[in-house]
Amino acid sequence: MKKSSAVIGCLVIGFLLAASPFGGQDTTNSFNSYPNLPAPIGEESILFTSAGQAPENLLLAKIAEDLHLEGDYRPRALASDLYDYRTLVIIVGSSPYGLQYRNRTFTEEMDRTKQLLNEAELRGLPVIILHVAGAKREDKQTVELLKATAPYADYFLGLKSIGSSTEIIELMDAANVPVTLVKDLEDLHTPLNSAFR
Repeated sequence: MKKSSAVIGCLVIGFLLAASPFGGQDTTNSFNSYPNLPAPIGEESILFTSAGQAPENLLLAKIAEDLHLEGDYRPRALASDLYDYRTLVIIVGSSPYGLQYRNRTFTEEMDRTKQLLNEAELRGLPVIILHVAGAKREDKQTVELLKATAPYADYFLGLKSIGSSTEIIELMDAANVPVTLVKDLEDLHTPLNSAFR
């Protein structure tokens, strides 16, 4: 009798474990999350640029150099500059001081970003969006820039520490954009590299 109840118990547990993946999906993890892309989406030569002129956006140039990615970091790139590139990578982060240093208003920066994205779409260039400041740069203007870039994005890379990550993830999910969130800046190397190799 003990033997048969143990067998029945194992069968019930086995059935529950086998059936659990077919149950309801957890809505908190239902976005297109990837540790890195399964196949490259971009090609070199790459135009790396900033949307918002935040100082941490310079980190992108260093990461690209570490990965030996062929491209140029041009923080004030214009749509007309895309003629020589095969992928557009935009690092989003608005800084009033960065904009002031570049003699640009936020409206001008938003217009420049939209023109870049429109031109990339016309040319059929893949667009990769990065947001690497995490919770430190979640002001209204940065969120506006993320909202403007989401519909054009082919891939989004960010930090897990993004405080408004739910809103950002919902934006990317609505645009059906694959998302990779990493713990810290050093972890950006692998997913960014996977976008090109």
